[in-house]
Amino acid sequence: MFAQAAEITPACSILPADTEDVVLAINIIREAGATFAVKSGGHSTYSTGSNVENGIIINLSQLKNISISQDQKSVTVGSGCRFGDVYRKLEDLKLGCVGGRVLSVGVGGLLLGGGISFFSSERGLACDNIISYELVLITGKVLKVTRESYPNLFWAMRGAGSCFGIVTRFELRTFEMGKIWGGTRTYAHEHESAVLDGFDKFVQTGAATDPLAQAYIVGTDAAKDGNCIYSVIMSHGSPEEPPVFDDFKQIIPLETTTQTRTLQDLCDELDTHMKPGIRYYIFALSIKNDRDTLKEIINLYTEGALLLKDQHDFAPAFVCQPLLPSMLPKDDIGNAMGIKPEDGPLILFTPVWRWTEKEHDDSIHKAANIFMEKAEKAARARGTFHRYKVLNYSTGHQDVYGGYGEENRKRLLEIRNKYDPDDIMSKLRPGIIQLLPNNNAGKHGRNM
Repeated sequence: MFAQAAEITPACSILPADTEDVVLAINIIREAGATFAVKSGGHSTYSTGSNVENGIIINLSQLKNISISQDQKSVTVGSGCRFGDVYRKLEDLKLGCVGGRVLSVGVGGLLLGGGISFFSSERGLACDNIISYELVLITGKVLKVTRESYPNLFWAMRGAGSCFGIVTRFELRTFEMGKIWGGTRTYAHEHESAVLDGFDKFVQTGAATDPLAQAYIVGTDAAKDGNCIYSVIMSHGSPEEPPVFDDFKQIIPLETTTQTRTLQDLCDELDTHMKPGIRYYIFALSIKNDRDTLKEIINLYTEGALLLKDQHDFAPAFVCQPLLPSMLPKDDIGNAMGIKPEDGPLILFTPVWRWTEKEHDDSIHKAANIFMEKAEKAARARGTFHRYKVLNYSTGHQDVYGGYGEENRKRLLEIRNKYDPDDIMSKLRPGIIQLLPNNNAGKHGRNM
């Protein structure tokens, strides 16, 4: 949980030991009309995602049972698990699943919001590899949601987050997995053009030729002088380094950690974000893959960060991730996110504004919001803006479900009305991103 969320003071916290405890808690909350929040891993990108002022937190951290099916084709995990727990259990059996890229991320938030994995090019997003959900509705009723039992709700749960209740258990597909190849290669600013060229080539053609390969970029400007250092995180589902990354091999790195290793080892190396005591402002922007648009947005980001160069505690960074057509659902149900293969490849640009002093909140929020307006305007001018916003990287005031397309939003509302006709969930859990724009979430999203 980052600093702004930790500053919110709930009235009490409930630690359910099982699904029956969650049902008891939700019944009491509903009858009392109390506001509440749900915490799985606590990696929400905005302050009210997993905390609530003067309300009740349902902390799922005790729901940590992990059970592998007899045929080893699926694993059932409690919502209180982190992916490190799951990977450790699976690794002993040389199995894997489509999940988070850092060990500390909670399964609940990542799986409900989409979830890009090291295996997504071959196997799809994490949400599209869920076999079933155990869902507690706001009424206290417990449903086992599968594509056969509740097909519309199953579709909605894949990407629509926490709008329909509290998930206490997920059943995930597993697959055989040994060691993989991966790590980070970090490059000085002087190699920016070569790094962006290599990334563009990988997204345009390389990823399509090798579905086991994944790559994304993290840019950091620790000196706040406009000269970003670029870290390229790359992986391959086999133990061998693939030729698809040869362009990056031609660039001399400042350092490299790429090697043959276990998934746990790679995820542990990357598990350095969301440090306690750090203030964060994170939001989502999607563009169609275009090297010139990406460079313009990076330039705009650098300009915004330079305005804050005199703030000693400010540490700007950004993440660029490809969302490829091969990552989209591979079955006939699909998901709620409204992305078609012809929309891709997309680049998911995520600014990560980090600082420590509360007195700098307003100036950093202002600079960040100005950057976001300029970046979206630049992408629209080039015809490369895309409406999709990643739920896992959005802040509270962003209209995520509008980005799924109005047809999908209408369908989601119809499904919600079937299971929560009085819309009790959004009234009692106002801090999360709602199907319709929510002024409360917007307020907390801007003033985390």
